[in-house]
Amino acid sequence: MNGKKSNFLRNYCYKNDLSFLSFDFRGHGKSSGKIYEFGVEDWLNDLSNIINFLNLKNITLIGSSLGGWVAMSYALSNPSKIKKLIGLAPAPDFTERLIWNNLSELKKKSISSGKIIEEKISKDFSYFYSKQLFERSKKKIIKKSKKKYKGETIIFNGFKDKSVPFKYNNNLLETHHFENLTSVILKNADHSLSDQNSLKTILKFI
Repeated sequence: MNGKKSNFLRNYCYKNDLSFLSFDFRGHGKSSGKIYEFGVEDWLNDLSNIINFLNLKNITLIGSSLGGWVAMSYALSNPSKIKKLIGLAPAPDFTERLIWNNLSELKKKSISSGKIIEEKISKDFSYFYSKQLFERSKKKIIKKSKKKYKGETIIFNGFKDKSVPFKYNNNLLETHHFENLTSVILKNADHSLSDQNSLKTILKFI
């Protein structure tokens, strides 16, 4: 919640007298737990519990990467609560499409037996793949859902995104899940979508 995008949107909302709420999923940021202890079901529960506790309505729901998958799942299950859905380099179904299908058989067996696999992305950042991540996410695979969200949906992807390829969400243009979908490709943006042009473009759709 202290990332560049979140801070940018928070400042925009404060200046324009709009309510703004951001939070870290369990295992992320300042929240408790280890990321490998959870899956999408848990993070979706985090979002649902906060919305219900605060009785939030007429929501513009914004999710980035993993958060984009969680936001999509929530909108499909609770369409009346969401006025507008915005995905920032969203990665729906990434556990299957981006991770599991690309793992070696040895790593798959290790994860299935309960071991945690660390994949180092950079000097300062690693992904951790656990049995919980896959088991607690498979029921929320978007492509298997029969639900629909008819509200306005905008998805942003960066052409230079190496984590979630810019064509990754093109399949959503062909499915029934999001009937009012706009896809925006930003030529000079990477996965973070945190450059000034990307941030200013996102604002046009808030």
